[in-house]
Amino acid sequence: MNQKYEKEYCMVCGNINPQDREICKCGGRNFVFGNNFTYENKKVVCNCGNDQFQMIFHINMNPIYTKNYKCNECGNVIGMQTYYKSPYMD
Repeated sequence: MNQKYEKEYCMVCGNINPQDREICKCGGRNFVFGNNFTYENKKVVCNCGNDQFQMIFHINMNPIYTKNYKCNECGNVIGMQTYYKSPYMD
């Protein structure tokens, strides 16, 4: 069985992060995930070569804040997640 897994990169150090780890080894809590993109020099670039994305969705669920973006050229979707503890929710 061939399964396709999303890549997840820490947006602080740029290293690949396991999807079940909330805090990167470097201490980063912001991650970019999806398929068909690269994350280099703190910049997301779609495999089509475009680096412009439009936010299409966001949701705030303690302790995860997620935003989804669509590539302006080809429509590829990537996500960004921040793990935090909200002072407003317990």
